[in-house]
Amino acid sequence: MTSARMSFSLHDSEPKARASTQMTADVVSIEKVLNSRCSSSLETGSKKRHWGTLTSQRSPENVINQILRCCDIPRFSNGKLLHWIQDGDLYLGFEKSKNHHEERLLHVESGMQQEAVYLACAALGVGTCIKNQGINGTGYEDKIATSRPLVMEMGDPYESGKFTTKASRPEKPFKRGKNLREPARDGDVECLPQLEHIASFRKSGSSATETDISQLLWAAKGRTPHYIRLHVWNAMYGLTIPTWTGGQNHTSVYLMKDKRLFCYVNWTKNLFWISRIVLRTGLTLGDPTHDIRFVRNVKIQAEIDVPGRAIILCQNEKTGRALWEVGYMLENMLLQAKSLGISFTSKILKQDDIKRLESNIISNAVAALFL
Repeated sequence: MTSARMSFSLHDSEPKARASTQMTADVVSIEKVLNSRCSSSLETGSKKRHWGTLTSQRSPENVINQILRCCDIPRFSNGKLLHWIQDGDLYLGFEKSKNHHEERLLHVESGMQQEAVYLACAALGVGTCIKNQGINGTGYEDKIATSRPLVMEMGDPYESGKFTTKASRPEKPFKRGKNLREPARDGDVECLPQLEHIASFRKSGSSATETDISQLLWAAKGRTPHYIRLHVWNAMYGLTIPTWTGGQNHTSVYLMKDKRLFCYVNWTKNLFWISRIVLRTGLTLGDPTHDIRFVRNVKIQAEIDVPGRAIILCQNEKTGRALWEVGYMLENMLLQAKSLGISFTSKILKQDDIKRLESNIISNAVAALFL
């Protein structure tokens, strides 16, 4: 059954007052940071690989310390997360664990730290790029390094300066989805102070509306207007999260709502088949969008032991980089949920939860946000 025949639209008839986009010029909102986050590099030659161009100038120590304060993320494991300086470079990772489940949790949490650094840099107008430590991280004696984020000053990446609220460029216009309200790309809650105090749950907030759910899905893996890289995906725009060399399919996002399962869609064509076509022909099909596609009916309470609605984050490959990407999405959603003032709780799923979800065609679920 096609989505056009289903009555599951997440459009609200009236926008909420707290979603106001009336901003003062000096406030860098959570939504603006998510929309403006981009990788940076030292550009050489005439081809531009990233929108952010580094200036070869290290950020001052007080800025680095402010960024590192944002690494105090919500915890789901008892393991030890680490950040350290080696030969002048910042490393993120964790202390090695002999427990497989705990190590899996640490990979997700380390991804949350990576995203915290990215968002803090974006909020401060600082350039950053994750330097490769391998798809499962690199061992350094008793610790695993998952990333080496480069943090340096950068030039203005957008015509408007350090930040943008635009959805897309004219060459590939943003296509409005059928079932979700268009995401807000600016708001009235400043990002950096909230980023330093993210929580894994909130019980005292209001009930999430359809607009809130739409915004959370965009925060997880929504389209933004910057380049990913200058390679086969160069005509596709960036995401609210970093991507491993532009890869689009390391993770998937699902929504459980009203006893139905939906898949989040951020491109109008199936990305797996696009990648095959692009690699062979250099063409890119489709357009950036923000929508959900109906998958099947489900019994939420029976599947994950929590009543209500849930956003499920899944890994599509058994690698550390997929778990880090889950961490990126979870960090973004926790930050966005806080700014929306809604009640929520989050969970990194156990093996029993994962097995129950597999009966509803959700393979390799990793984490969930319950609303």
